Amino acid sequence: MRGPAARSRCSVTFIELVSITKRKPNDGNGKIHTMIRPEPPLRRWLRPIGDLVVGVAAFYGAFLVRIHVPVPFTHDLLPEDRLGFFLTFWPLVAVTQVLALYFFGLYDRSQPRQTLERARRLLPAVALLGLALGAFFFLADRTFPRSVLLVFTALDFFLLGAWRAAVAVRTRRKPLRLALIGGGSVAMELAETLRRDPSPELELVGWIRRSPGDRPSDDTDPEVSEALGPCLGAIEDLPELIRSGQVDDLVIAEDDSPWRSRLLDTLALARSDARGNVLLLPGPFESTIGRMRYRWVHDLPLIEVVRDSEWRLLRPVKRSLDLLAGTLMLILAMPVILACAAVVKLTSPGPVFYRQERVGRELKPFTLWKLRTMHVDAEPESREILATLEDPRLTPIGAVLRRYRLDELPQLFNVLEGSMSLVGPRPERPGFVRRYLDEVPGYAERFSVAPGLTGLAQINGEYHSTARNKLRYDLAYIANWSLWLDLAILVRTVTIVLTSRGV
Repeated sequence: MRGPAARSRCSVTFIELVSITKRKPNDGNGKIHTMIRPEPPLRRWLRPIGDLVVGVAAFYGAFLVRIHVPVPFTHDLLPEDRLGFFLTFWPLVAVTQVLALYFFGLYDRSQPRQTLERARRLLPAVALLGLALGAFFFLADRTFPRSVLLVFTALDFFLLGAWRAAVAVRTRRKPLRLALIGGGSVAMELAETLRRDPSPELELVGWIRRSPGDRPSDDTDPEVSEALGPCLGAIEDLPELIRSGQVDDLVIAEDDSPWRSRLLDTLALARSDARGNVLLLPGPFESTIGRMRYRWVHDLPLIEVVRDSEWRLLRPVKRSLDLLAGTLMLILAMPVILACAAVVKLTSPGPVFYRQERVGRELKPFTLWKLRTMHVDAEPESREILATLEDPRLTPIGAVLRRYRLDELPQLFNVLEGSMSLVGPRPERPGFVRRYLDEVPGYAERFSVAPGLTGLAQINGEYHSTARNKLRYDLAYIANWSLWLDLAILVRTVTIVLTSRGV
């Protein structure tokens, strides 16, 4: 596997604390599939460039239709000199087209291939585009033929549907053949995910023994064990498996080392203002993993694993973003909060707002604010019940508010007061925190930062994702924080809200 041919045909991915997968929606039924294969740059830009061209063509076509074809509910044909509007506003249409499609998830790597599902995803995006253009011309007090906007919206929808169908046929590829190295609990978790939500772009072909005694656990669910697939051999058999085309990608599904997780928890629970950094003297394998931060002791390279001193320097920057962006978002969201509060008050008895104790940075409790979405006394005082996707305790209006995350908007007050951040691990309730601290290795580390209104797990995970899997995203966020990462997560959250997906 050392030769260039083997390296070009097979990539290796490592699962431990951080998820290897970029989880993207594949269809409209809530399933989220794993995407490992990188997309070529030309193909990555194919959709947005084509969408831009389609938008401009539909805009021009709408003018031609109104100039030459009688349209119902209009008095006369449009004068030809109105084509001047096209020359003035086509750049606006092109940019708005791409933005609308982006915010409705139509540039996600995995796209629907069924015609009806594709149409269902395109319709709200094109409708929003038409409303946005109409609002612009109205608020800017610009004269513009309204009938052109209606014709444009219809043309754009049908042309986009045809273009996207052609792209779906052109970009269809054979499934990526995946093999897991190891048959432990992490391998079982990945196999179970693929069994529960099979992906047309991924095929799990089996697993590889790390040592002669490596095998799935005896108490494994038979269905999950079957999903793991056959044992393809040992590490020594990999060159032949790759050369024969049986395997495209390898996933090293490594079970977490208990002492390393205990180290993370111990340092996190110490809560010292100067707990120090953790450095690792890497072996050959660790030295090949992605981008790392290094220090040197003479000629020995050390990888920075935990960088607490850096976080102490970054917190003022993050807090400044929370205050500036949080204030702007609260001003924009205030009419929505007031409207939702009125609807909650009118449709169900009880208070408008709901207060709940959550656990924040350094395990300190705080009061979280939400719009009430459940019936009064939906939860006994002595119990903490985890909400579900179709929770029967939800009011009809509450289900809508929760689906589009509108019930979370009052947490902007938490952001401004400092108990929360705009981006970070989602805050949990005290009972769940105590349970996860006992059951999930490394869980204490997520409390080294302030909890967030949204987070990496919220834009990538599923609603029923486990605490262990959410922790992978949370620790990846803590280890890789940057201002740009926060901004990217905030922008991506808009897509999640508009399409009512995610955690």
